[in-house]
Amino acid sequence: MNLKFTLTQRTLLGAGLGLFAAAVIFTLGHLLPLTARTLQRFEAETLDLRYLARIRHLQDQRQGAPLEDVVIVDIDERSQEKLGNFAQWPRSHHARVLEYLRAEGAAVVCFDILFLNPNPAAPAADSIFAAQVQQAGNVVNAVVFTAADAERFRYAMTEPPPAFAAARFALDLPAGVRRNLPQQDRFEGELFTLYNNSARVGFANFLPEDDDTIRRMPLFMNFAGHTYPSLPLAVVMQSTGTSGEQVIVHPGREVILTGANRRIPIDATGRMLINYAGSFGSFRYVPYVDVLEQRLAAGFFTDKIVLIGTSAPGLYDLRVVPFQADFPGVEIHANIIHNILAQEFLAEQSFAARVLTLAIVGVLAGVIAVLLSPWMSILFTLVCGSAYVWFSFWAFVQRQTWFIVVEPVQVMVLALLLAMIFRYLNEEREKKLIYGMFGNYLSDNLVREMLRHPQRLRLGGEHKQATAFFSDIKDFTSISEKLAPEALIRQLNEYLSAMTDIVLQYGGYLDKYEGDAIMAVFGVPVDQPDHAECACFAALDMQEQLARLRRQWEKEKRPLLEARIGINSGAMIAGNIGGRERFDYTVIGDSVNLASRLEGVNKIYATNIIISEETHELVKTKVIARELDFIRVKGKQRPVKIYELIARRDQGIGQEVAAVFTHYARGLEFYRQQQWQKAIAEFRRVLHLHKKDGPAATLLQRCEISLQSPPPKNWDGVFEMRGK
Repeated sequence: MNLKFTLTQRTLLGAGLGLFAAAVIFTLGHLLPLTARTLQRFEAETLDLRYLARIRHLQDQRQGAPLEDVVIVDIDERSQEKLGNFAQWPRSHHARVLEYLRAEGAAVVCFDILFLNPNPAAPAADSIFAAQVQQAGNVVNAVVFTAADAERFRYAMTEPPPAFAAARFALDLPAGVRRNLPQQDRFEGELFTLYNNSARVGFANFLPEDDDTIRRMPLFMNFAGHTYPSLPLAVVMQSTGTSGEQVIVHPGREVILTGANRRIPIDATGRMLINYAGSFGSFRYVPYVDVLEQRLAAGFFTDKIVLIGTSAPGLYDLRVVPFQADFPGVEIHANIIHNILAQEFLAEQSFAARVLTLAIVGVLAGVIAVLLSPWMSILFTLVCGSAYVWFSFWAFVQRQTWFIVVEPVQVMVLALLLAMIFRYLNEEREKKLIYGMFGNYLSDNLVREMLRHPQRLRLGGEHKQATAFFSDIKDFTSISEKLAPEALIRQLNEYLSAMTDIVLQYGGYLDKYEGDAIMAVFGVPVDQPDHAECACFAALDMQEQLARLRRQWEKEKRPLLEARIGINSGAMIAGNIGGRERFDYTVIGDSVNLASRLEGVNKIYATNIIISEETHELVKTKVIARELDFIRVKGKQRPVKIYELIARRDQGIGQEVAAVFTHYARGLEFYRQQQWQKAIAEFRRVLHLHKKDGPAATLLQRCEISLQSPPPKNWDGVFEMRGK
């Protein structure tokens, strides 16, 4: 990604990918019904795990002691063993229990039992029970609403049963509030005297989620134009003396019991998230038969809220809750009552907070995934995902707050996947870019290295320490005039192919061809610590290869080409240079220009390879070179010491060549001291040993001229180049 995008651009790109991931997950989780149900089910499963962890934490805190503010009178197995099957009990039992509880000072008595029809076998018992309910004045009875079922001839009711005092028990809520609440079609039950004698009634309907688990409880339900409280809410209203007019509902926010100074958080449909106090038995259970027989200590029920229900499996009031598959419905109601009275609720994120969470998680995950390497991105996602899950458990257990888990984790994963896909597509683009720019100008190994580490390649322009390389064919113009075009192109391509292979072999970048000239650079676009050494070795190998080609061309009676090479090392600027549509990767700078000039300097000294002092300093332990001169190229003030590159140091040179170098070095020293006669003598010794030594012949001629026309006394030994 570094070829194209800056840090800021990559950060913005990662943020964009993260927001896109958040938008996708939000759409799947909220706007598409099928996927929304699936994601909500997964979230519910993670919530159940948190419920389980919280239940264990609460039980450890209480060390098994039950809560005492709500007492459950349990129609359990022992009570049925003594009193017979519950269905056969006369309702006079309930009247006796109620009379006892009233005498003991119970604050509220709630029958979490559905009394649907009169008992024809004992109608007097029904009357006694109804009278006792009226006399107690603090009894809350359960009613149930159901859906219409036309196939079974259970039709919807447009009005409450005439004998039912609906207006006394219903809540007067605004139409805008009622519109969002659950709706049922039928009222089940005919014991209207019992219902009407109650202080309050509340519906006992549970509305489980799709997996049949009860995590929330509806506090209100619409039926036949009226809205009724749930059984737990009716108990709380009775306990706190709250009238129907004092119930204010804000869907999606809270229910306010103004007379009781209680607030209940609810969702948009009026459901409350249940804060379970523990597993089965977290509230005090008392066997029904013990209450009936008045075996409890005096004052046990004083000021208590008493729920009469059942934990017996055979009575079909066991429900699925997040942490248990068979939890008594009556204890669910006890939990809700305790939550409201103690104001101990589970907080959950609002819709806006959930959206904000997805956006923040998406941005962070996307940015990190784009900025880090693939493996680090994966590790980051795993660590952050795990940390977020741990935080959600901690917040639920310790702070009673439900943070969504599934969608944020999915956003992290999707942001990572999008970043990976983008990275892959961008790397493919980089590969095409690299192949397009360098495939024909670099060795395959170097191109593969660039593909493995594209971050090392910067195309926008950078300062580099590298070695520039220029070569040219001697007298190419005259040669080209003697050859037919086809023959010229054929031989030139043969020459350039052989020379290019050597450049690429040493990791050089083939910058360009200019007719017969080759421009190459070592050390770009990828760093090459031994760039000067590689350039020099390439030059030596090119001369050897050219010698072999000349032998072949001689046999074929073709022109014998000779090449001159100039090499200089130093600072240069590398990058894409050109117009908006067409550009090339190249190098510019004084160091590059000097290499080009040194190639031309070969003409003066009749040499094949000239390197600068900067290059010589980098390779002097690897090659054999002789100092040629001290020159000042045209347009430059600073003189340059130049060397003729002879061979690799490990190849060595013969005694005759060593003698040539010795005499030349002496002659050069005398030349700079303006001791012309001594210099001439040394250069003639060189030519005696090697008649075609161009540098010696050149300096010998200068010495002879200087004898006739001496330079100024302050001459610094620098030869001024008059041309390029």
